[in-house]
Amino acid sequence: MDDLLAWIDDPDAGWSVGTFGALAEFLRDPDEEVSLTRAPGRATAVTARGGIAVQVADDVVPLAWERRAGDSWSQAVALCVPADAGGRSVVTELGPDRDALRAEDRDAVLVDLGVGAPHLAACVRTSDAELLASLRAVEGRPLAEAGAAIGLLVEGGPHRVFRTAVARLEVFTPIPPPDGTSPDGPHTHLLPRLLASGRTHAATDPIPPGRAPGATLHLPHPTRTVEGRAITPRPERHRHAQEALARFGEPAVVAAKAAVTEALAASAEPPPWALTRGYRAAVELALRQVEELEPGHPHLARWRAQVPRERSEGAGQPLTHDPAQG
Repeated sequence: MDDLLAWIDDPDAGWSVGTFGALAEFLRDPDEEVSLTRAPGRATAVTARGGIAVQVADDVVPLAWERRAGDSWSQAVALCVPADAGGRSVVTELGPDRDALRAEDRDAVLVDLGVGAPHLAACVRTSDAELLASLRAVEGRPLAEAGAAIGLLVEGGPHRVFRTAVARLEVFTPIPPPDGTSPDGPHTHLLPRLLASGRTHAATDPIPPGRAPGATLHLPHPTRTVEGRAITPRPERHRHAQEALARFGEPAVVAAKAAVTEALAASAEPPPWALTRGYRAAVELALRQVEELEPGHPHLARWRAQVPRERSEGAGQPLTHDPAQG
């Protein structure tokens, strides 16, 4: 899987670590200073705003998918791990963070917020005496009972450290207020309402039973930034992403998309089978991709005449996570 880890070098690829309702994301600008390391089975990237370290083992199962997102589409590969690690459900102090990505952070104290996900430790890291005292006062309680400590977390903006069996994602940027918006670059989402569902991932992510996403690689989009802004089309990105999707996607989904792509290239109008419900998602994805990458395609208009574009919601939305997670 070193070819997947090689995406760490690409500033247009995003990474996320978390669960449904608690998510950390690592993004960086193309001209942002970054420290990169790669070795067999391991890759890291660290900037002034955050960092990601990924280390894969033999029991990691990569699973790729693409899906409609807003008026475009998103594409990702999840590194799936067994969903049986027994994550904490109460606030727990873990001591100095000796595994911090930066040496200067290794004496700060790590506190697991206890989000209850079986594969995830969603932590904060701080040396602030007042914040530590507040967290220690609620140690052993669920996060929902943390009371004033939650306000101090938002106000103090400690580092967030999300850990799974394969990844560590650290965020150094401030925490926005409840009525604020997430900053560009590395950031986190913590949504108790979604955490209460007990899901390890969005329902739209085809993670198999007994598995959870240890880390997710959000493949570079050929016409959008990870934040959803339009850019000049880059067809080579699409080719590389489609190769990853074909290699790690669900076989039936991959086969359906390949059949639709072949038919679109060869047929002036969609064949009857392409209009059946089983191919609907593959046809819509293929048409969206052609609309953005080959708007002059000779068959596009006649296919669209029989397959009206689905209603789009959230144009320009981020392409790195399910919209329900903020």
